[in-house]
Amino acid sequence: MKMLCTFAVAVATVFAFASREAAAADVVVESVGTPVYTPLPGKTDDRAMAASCRAWVLDRDQVARFFAASQEYPDGFGDAFYSLPCTISGELRAQGRLWTYEINAAATATWTSGETVRRFGCAKATCEPLVLLMPDDNSGK
Repeated sequence: MKMLCTFAVAVATVFAFASREAAAADVVVESVGTPVYTPLPGKTDDRAMAASCRAWVLDRDQVARFFAASQEYPDGFGDAFYSLPCTISGELRAQGRLWTYEINAAATATWTSGETVRRFGCAKATCEPLVLLMPDDNSGK
């Protein structure tokens, strides 16, 4: 019986992981906004970051590719990703719902629909040309 329970847990875990990736892959991007630079309160304006943010542009296809390569992080990102004061927002359709998304230039994103919030991050090489900063296990390299 114990072996059967262990197998069932393993199958459920694999299914949950696969469904998280599939959920992000089947999106229709409705709109893409312009980048927004928002320095943290109390921080001085970083002109280089502001310029990089203004130059960061994504189209609908690139947003869809970002989410197709992303993994869902339902419990948050922990310290797996950085955060930058630069985002691009828009709307997408997935799983029969309209979602507002926000992609952070450091390879993370959120989807919001009503009270539901989903978190995504992309550590795959295919996301590197789509963001300004990729995760590096916080090694600073």
